[in-house]
Amino acid sequence: MNRFRASLTALLGMLLVAVLVGCAQMPLSGPVQQGNQQEEDAPQDIRYFPSGPDAGATREEIVQGFIDAGTGTQNDYSIAREYLTGNAAENWNPDHQILVSDGQASMKAGTGENIVVSVPTYGKVDAHGVYAESLESSSATLEFTLAQVDGEWRISEAPNGIVLIQQAFTDLFEPRTLVFFDGLQRYTSPDLRWFPDDNRAATRAVEELLSGPAQWMLPGQAVTSAFPAEAELISQVRVNGATAVVNFSDAVSSTSASALSHMRLQLEQTLKSFPEITNVEMQVNGARLDVSLPSAEEVITSPQVNSSPLVQQGTSLGYLSGGSITPPDGADNVVAEVKRLEPIRGALSASQQTVALLTDEGTYAMSFGDAEATFIDSRGGQVEPALDNWDWVWTQSTTEPGLHLTEIGTYQTFDLALPAGISPNFVSHQVSRDGTRIAFLYEASDGVRLAITPIVRDENATPIRLGDPLVLALPGEQPNDVAWVDSNSVAMLIGSGEGTTDVRLYEIGGTFTTLGSIPSAMQTAGSNTLAGMRVIDRQGTLYAPRGTRWQASDVVVTFLYAQV
Repeated sequence: MNRFRASLTALLGMLLVAVLVGCAQMPLSGPVQQGNQQEEDAPQDIRYFPSGPDAGATREEIVQGFIDAGTGTQNDYSIAREYLTGNAAENWNPDHQILVSDGQASMKAGTGENIVVSVPTYGKVDAHGVYAESLESSSATLEFTLAQVDGEWRISEAPNGIVLIQQAFTDLFEPRTLVFFDGLQRYTSPDLRWFPDDNRAATRAVEELLSGPAQWMLPGQAVTSAFPAEAELISQVRVNGATAVVNFSDAVSSTSASALSHMRLQLEQTLKSFPEITNVEMQVNGARLDVSLPSAEEVITSPQVNSSPLVQQGTSLGYLSGGSITPPDGADNVVAEVKRLEPIRGALSASQQTVALLTDEGTYAMSFGDAEATFIDSRGGQVEPALDNWDWVWTQSTTEPGLHLTEIGTYQTFDLALPAGISPNFVSHQVSRDGTRIAFLYEASDGVRLAITPIVRDENATPIRLGDPLVLALPGEQPNDVAWVDSNSVAMLIGSGEGTTDVRLYEIGGTFTTLGSIPSAMQTAGSNTLAGMRVIDRQGTLYAPRGTRWQASDVVVTFLYAQV
């Protein structure tokens, strides 16, 4: 989510007044004020200071004031708790969920002393900081029970959680990437979460790191953690200078040196999203642990590809730079096979030295050391093959649907069942570089769908099943292509039905972004960042992102290779 910090900081000198009124339409916002720094909170660019309950306030005004006070994160939402009875204030959990609203909430009186509020929502953060966004309209119903306390209305029963409009959510919450491992602990795997941007953010991040990966990612199977299940924080994370001091329970010290090394890597990679933290000190019951990091050869923390696009131009394969193309190092046999086979799509891993080539006849695969490519899938109507960093090729046919997997080297092929909810007629798929997730793009009866599915592998890295997917409904009429842009984001090309193709970006665990449109765009490929993403149209014109627009180059290519 774009935070627009420069413009927001300028608002600190202004007072935005929101008038709380007890009526059918409820503004879900509170006043933003410039205030003195409070000792218990870390600095923030924007701070909200909602008002407490007024004397003589109606039931509706109390409920509305309580909802608006969800912007006041200071002192564990102390202002919001003023709207509650003593028992309700003690039991209310604001971290249970955050509903992100995109419109006006409506209120009506229920039975007895109840008030029912309907909130239009487009996003939700759960108790673990996992964010889910929907592009379809939805609403949440919140029920409140009120009681008189010393002649004043107070809420005696309130749903756990808070409601924030989009701007308040942007101001008060910050995305943090927790870091776990794939099943073999060869690659790190990101897990995006959202926490209040306050002095407890680092502590929340470590607490959730100990709780484990998001449930949809199949913890212990598709992704793993080096921390034992019994590990606990015994004090808040302290930052001394630029060092985060993290104090654990005894369970951490009773593990192996290798496990401790992996734990430190998880901590450092997780806490590096905090700009004030550059180092981590691990402690057990206050005693410092001297723990080294695993080597870069043992664990790959950020699989990188060549920043130049890898293209097919006529019968030539290579990285495009300055109008000329350069073949990958050591790929002489691949270059020769490309000239012979004349592929129409392909995927290549320079790190693993493997390639998959789709031709009019079917799909071929080879390693750089093979004398020639092996024919692995003869089905007609195949889509661009997917390749992962464990040397597996994933193929699909639109005329004979089915997900086929072939291992480069043994060239043994088997079918892998799709989980419920994913169309067998998907038109594009690609595996994340950490090998833990696969993205599918397909057309459903009521629109376009993107599905992200965890991959479970055995001890030899062979995929053995796919977990239940995250399925997201997208606007548009025609799914064209999907590609991983970086370690945690996928780009999609979706036809609008008007001759143009929308370019969309989804950050897993984050938000959707529309990146404009390109006439007749047909294929996209990622790099290491969004700036390295490329798109080509049906004429082979290559487009690159330039600020807020797409810039066409003078270069014409046949297709883009997916780099793994």
